[in-house]
Amino acid sequence: MAKDLVENNWASTKPICLSICPNEIDVLLKQENNSFDSILIEELSNTTDLEQKNNLINSIQKLKSNQFEKPIFTKGGVVEPIDAIELIDTGTSLVFLTHGYVISGPGLPKRINEAIKYRRKKAATNLSDGWIWYFLFGLFMFIAGLLALFISLTTIVLPYDEHFLTIDRQLILQFNDRILPFMSHDRMTLSGTIMSGGILFMSLARNGIKHHYHWSKKATDTSAFVGFLAIFLFIGYGYFDWLHALFWVVLLIPFLIGFFKTRGINRSPESENLTNNSVWKLSLIGQLFFIILGFSILIGGCIISFVGVTTTFVKTDLNYLCITPSQLNAFNQHLIPVISHDRAGFGGGLVSVGLLVLMISLWGF
Repeated sequence: MAKDLVENNWASTKPICLSICPNEIDVLLKQENNSFDSILIEELSNTTDLEQKNNLINSIQKLKSNQFEKPIFTKGGVVEPIDAIELIDTGTSLVFLTHGYVISGPGLPKRINEAIKYRRKKAATNLSDGWIWYFLFGLFMFIAGLLALFISLTTIVLPYDEHFLTIDRQLILQFNDRILPFMSHDRMTLSGTIMSGGILFMSLARNGIKHHYHWSKKATDTSAFVGFLAIFLFIGYGYFDWLHALFWVVLLIPFLIGFFKTRGINRSPESENLTNNSVWKLSLIGQLFFIILGFSILIGGCIISFVGVTTTFVKTDLNYLCITPSQLNAFNQHLIPVISHDRAGFGGGLVSVGLLVLMISLWGF
């Protein structure tokens, strides 16, 4: 078909891309009238990756040396970002990938684009002034986590908890001395989740959003949005924590300011890594484990949230407490909702942090 197009000078009302192999370039150059709009140079079979790339580069150079001005596309010959860079430097307008996906993985196009952006990187742009609000958002989370940790290690229950229960901690201890340590465990793990989330948010604000990276803002906004929605889990367990609501409002203010101040950031990542070296290959293993970690935290958070708004307890909990839910209800009908509140809140926090770890692993690698 390609040979007939050249020899018969067929015309078309639509753009035509001529597909040829490197060993057909000489035949093409002998033709005076080329009735096509662009050319695609195919890779030769039964050649090594290096030979394929060199054949493509030689073909492009031959076309350019003969004043060929039409767009040139190449297919194959790319297994590392540096291969695509060399083809682009030689004069190709578009690079099609083939088995490079198998050798280097589906992230190869992303790595090539990042390498191109790194080469074209301009002087540092003005830093985003909205990042500080995201940083304060994370800082407030971390401080709140520290406060929750302190409470879990000391009084465990607060005065407004006792007011809702209509009993004090001494009566709870007299009824069952394992209930408060059990609640301390839940509140301590919740505090750890809040602090870890705060650290991640501060890191993304300082190292990502400040420098206009769009992926870091998107990860922050998505995770925070899910975290804010977790407050509505109280509908399932029937206990509205006013301190939790106050904390929610305090966090919402810097988040919204940061969100609107950084709406225009759109910078994409750049990278100077051009080869599939041993360090890069090892890093893929690390990325895989971080992805597994993010998924595990996310799934664990969903399960804990579900338990928190439904059964509240699992078998090991009741074995530790040496009591049944009906006995707890008979003692105080508000006690299980308070415990459910802690569990559902912990689960919602895990979902938010799990999403954040997952998005950082996928987008920030």
